[in-house]
Amino acid sequence: MIASIQAVAPYDVALSIRDLTVNLPEGMERTHAVENISFDLKRGQILCIIGESGSGKSVTANAIMGLLPKVIRVSSGAIQLDGMNIIGLSPDKLRSLRGRVVSMIFQDPLSALNPLMTVGAQIDEVMAAHGVGTPKSRRGRAVELLTEVGLPDPEIMYH
Repeated sequence: MIASIQAVAPYDVALSIRDLTVNLPEGMERTHAVENISFDLKRGQILCIIGESGSGKSVTANAIMGLLPKVIRVSSGAIQLDGMNIIGLSPDKLRSLRGRVVSMIFQDPLSALNPLMTVGAQIDEVMAAHGVGTPKSRRGRAVELLTEVGLPDPEIMYH
């Protein structure tokens, strides 16, 4: 995986990855899933990580989100979110950052979305988990979001 590095003013950087290396468990075909990658993401930017199968896209994203399985670990480097190194933060602290400070859209929406819940209920669930608003205000915001992405009949989609 190759990322271009561009110098940016520190106050403009929302996410900074420096020399990130993620080890794979012993006995695997290779020792690293990701080795020495670095990039900066400015505030307001959207990052799309693309590459061949097995190039480290998901491992990089999961490392940033603090969602690596226990058998895979960051062995070196830094992941700074708003200037705070998030490697080694407690699961509770990481959970409080996800969705509120940093988010990710998973490759496979079928594994990320629950077909037994309405779209609106899933949006509401995320907002409730982060202590956002009242049930009524969350419902209103969910309908706004469904409207923004151009879904037909957002009120119906909520239910």
